[in-house]
Amino acid sequence: MISFKKYLTEQAEMNDKVSKFVDFASDYLKLGRKPNVTLITIREPNMTTAYYNLKDGNMKIYSKGRALFDICRSIAHEMVHQKQHEEIGDPDQLDGSTGSPHEDEANALAGRIIRTYGEQVPGFYE
Repeated sequence: MISFKKYLTEQAEMNDKVSKFVDFASDYLKLGRKPNVTLITIREPNMTTAYYNLKDGNMKIYSKGRALFDICRSIAHEMVHQKQHEEIGDPDQLDGSTGSPHEDEANALAGRIIRTYGEQVPGFYE
């Protein structure tokens, strides 16, 4: 068991790394605004590993027991949905169902963003 102080230090370090990634991905995607990303350790009902609220633009990312690069991949995926929302405008026009063009684009671009970031940041995959 780790001490509470160590836990807080680890969380602060994770938040800093995630913030740097969000800055990178926001620039990569040329987002209109940087998203508000919250890391959570308790999954919400009907949530997979991440959730982007089309109405308020907030993202919740499940982080418990996950590697940094996996958390960032989920963030990148949701940020692609944000970009889609910015381009389309109407949230009802986005289809996030498995196999839909919007979902496939989010999966593909998230992978590209992760690989590009990993090439630039030593130790990202550790």
